[in-house]
Amino acid sequence: MAVWPGVYVPRLQTVPLARRAASLLPRHGCAVDLCTGAGAVAVLVAHLEPTATVMATDIDQLAVACARANNVEARVGDLYSPLPSELARQVDVVTAVTPYVPTPQLRLLPADVQRYEPGAALDGGDDGLTIARRVVEGAPRWLRSGGWLLLELGAEQPAQLRPFLELHGFSSVEVLEDDDGDTRGLVARWSPG
Repeated sequence: MAVWPGVYVPRLQTVPLARRAASLLPRHGCAVDLCTGAGAVAVLVAHLEPTATVMATDIDQLAVACARANNVEARVGDLYSPLPSELARQVDVVTAVTPYVPTPQLRLLPADVQRYEPGAALDGGDDGLTIARRVVEGAPRWLRSGGWLLLELGAEQPAQLRPFLELHGFSSVEVLEDDDGDTRGLVARWSPG
């Protein structure tokens, strides 16, 4: 998979999230990957569930061009905005590796990350959850009842986001951890009503 200069570099820690997303997809299901970057999550989901329709979006034109070069059906735009309206309430799984580093902690990132990776792909606002909250807010328009949302997050962020998820109709919130027991994200099911 190609990762062009200036595009967020996918991390191995994201692989379990992509694998879990693929496992939740029904045959011939539909997945949307937001903030796709080079398209790593979309590529792996499509590989693991080849009958699925997988679409991706990113606000960065260079990232979308890179994702397309990786055979991802990617569109330029802010989160859900470039999705076709006929996908409303038809999506089984939404994934997102949103920017989730709290702004005050950006200076603590390794020098090579600060130097070569786009700041917009890293900076998640004061608590790191600014974009993640927007993903949660927008998801009910697109997810089928019983559909899944998977977000890459760190540290205490899943616990911080849980009340917001519940407010927007999500239940069964599960924290994703890596083999070392470190928090890597969350999985939540949309259960309206």
